Amino acid sequence: MAKSFLSASSVVAIVAGLSAGLFLANYLRDSVNKIEVHELGAEAALLSDIPKQLPPITLPDLDGQSRSVSEWYGRPLIVNFWATWCAPCRREMPLLQLTHEMASENGPIVIGIAVDRLDDVRSYIAESGYTYPILTGQQEALDITELFGFEFLGLPFTVFTTDTGDILAVHVGELHAAQLNQYLTAYKLLITKEIDAAEAARQMSAVANGTPAG
Repeated sequence: MAKSFLSASSVVAIVAGLSAGLFLANYLRDSVNKIEVHELGAEAALLSDIPKQLPPITLPDLDGQSRSVSEWYGRPLIVNFWATWCAPCRREMPLLQLTHEMASENGPIVIGIAVDRLDDVRSYIAESGYTYPILTGQQEALDITELFGFEFLGLPFTVFTTDTGDILAVHVGELHAAQLNQYLTAYKLLITKEIDAAEAARQMSAVANGTPAG
């Protein structure tokens, strides 16, 4: 039996009492894997040019096997960039796990892209028990973030796509329950063909930008 989409009350319960935060890492090309973490205000310019299509992403999974995100095409994708050292990333992961567990057979697939060391990611996932697909990379993952038009590496950030990899929206910063529910509602309408991809992108972009969908 297909599972239902998340309700707002379900996801709110997972994150009740958790505070919000946004940490941005300005990585330095002249010092490989050296990351300086800054807390910036909402006025920070993060994106210069979001691509229309999800860039090719091929990275090792937790077993060290090379995997391409395009392997999961055929269902919408929620591609979440995170790191073990990023507190907002860790706070939103229970929501992503619940989305993974509760998705219908044609609902969105959650894929985590860890901008981190493989050993650190393995240890964290083993301890936390998250089961959605996780790919890892250090410099390779940093290079991928440039393809989204980032002037600074913002973690966490989440890319919402169609089942063919067309980008609907990019959410910069921690995902909260109400926001995720709005994204999932737009997905449900898209999957059931009540709206088209252009309307889904409009609704999701409104969530990402913090403006009413209208």
